[in-house]
Amino acid sequence: MNRNKAIGIGIVIVLHVFLVYALVSGLATSAVDLLRKPLEIKIVKASAPPPPPVAPPPPPPPVLSAPPPPYIPPPIVQIQQPPRQKPVFAVTSSTRPTAPTALKPVPAKPAPAKPHPVSIGVVCPNIVRVAQALSNAFQRLSDSEGINSASVVVEFSVEASGAVANPHVVSSTFPGVNRLALQGVSMLSCHGQGKTVLVRAPFEFRAN
Repeated sequence: MNRNKAIGIGIVIVLHVFLVYALVSGLATSAVDLLRKPLEIKIVKASAPPPPPVAPPPPPPPVLSAPPPPYIPPPIVQIQQPPRQKPVFAVTSSTRPTAPTALKPVPAKPAPAKPHPVSIGVVCPNIVRVAQALSNAFQRLSDSEGINSASVVVEFSVEASGAVANPHVVSSTFPGVNRLALQGVSMLSCHGQGKTVLVRAPFEFRAN
């Protein structure tokens, strides 16, 4: 019991010491001044709402044009022709009509003459070598077709540059060798004659 009493007396002494210190240092005066200051209350005004959007003005009324006036056809005026008067005097011509001139027919121009074929030996000097090559090919054809001989005449043009053009078969005794003769024409090496000339190449095939 004495112990609790001593503790209470000690607390009272400490409070008295704190109060004396506060009075001496001015802490209590500052606290009192702080309590005496008036409270400041600020009123914040709410912002006004934005104004409503302005509606666009109504469109102007359409301009109506007046309809065109109705079409009124012009009045039809009938003009009466005066009566025809008969001629009092008759005019006659003393000149006799001339007979129509007969047109003479214009004679047709004669067709240009076909150029005379040129000798193939002069224009295409390698005809002998080509004929030998065709003879060997005809021997194989003779064994398969059973023919011993055939004749083919091929006509073609040689241009000024020496090129062979338009080869075609004029006559043939066996159609099976026509292709062989045309193949021989394509193997020819010809010389130009300064102009386009016609050449006829006779091919004689005989089996050995």
